[in-house]
Amino acid sequence: MCFIDIDEKRSSDFIKEHPNNLFCFHGDVADPSVLNKFIEYALEKLQRIDGLVNNACRGNKGILSGLTYEEFDYTLSVGLKAPFELSRLCRDELIKNKGRIINIASTRAFQSEPDTEAYASAKGGIVALTHALAMSLAPHVLVNCIAPGWINVTDNDDFSPEDRAAVPAGRVGTPKDISDMVLFLCRQDFITGETFVVDGGMSKRMIYHGDWNWFYKL
Repeated sequence: MCFIDIDEKRSSDFIKEHPNNLFCFHGDVADPSVLNKFIEYALEKLQRIDGLVNNACRGNKGILSGLTYEEFDYTLSVGLKAPFELSRLCRDELIKNKGRIINIASTRAFQSEPDTEAYASAKGGIVALTHALAMSLAPHVLVNCIAPGWINVTDNDDFSPEDRAAVPAGRVGTPKDISDMVLFLCRQDFITGETFVVDGGMSKRMIYHGDWNWFYKL
């Protein structure tokens, strides 16, 4: 597997912990020239490309906190433009190998908190990009999307009973919940253009004032 990361120290440490058949390229996915070099590097190391997972995104600032046009554009470059460009650069390899593209969106594509316009726009866009690519690349490449909910990406799992109860599945999600779904979508051969919400049911629960000890304050 080959991945790209802007944080050189973090990715280098990860490689040291997982040295077998794992390669890292350092760079900013917002830069198209970096993406081109990354794919060349990946082909050199792997010899072929069977799957592309578009996971990068950043920026949760919005219109209330002074989000600038440039900051908004950068978030879209990372979270939406880069997935398209990587899909374009990998197109021929993926068609030849009957590959898979898995895009990582978020439940923020469907519901929002205030002041999150940049991130929500990128994640909403990648849902639409998924079904567009699925139609363009059919039947050779299957393209699907995962929309994670609350996923704990830290080493701390000391969540309160209230935190756990907020998720109908009874716990906060883990990266493995998402990676398991990625592997499933890579192995199947009859699903394309779909977005799968993986949030423990959290976005399905209807809550009104007074429900579940939740009170709306004006």
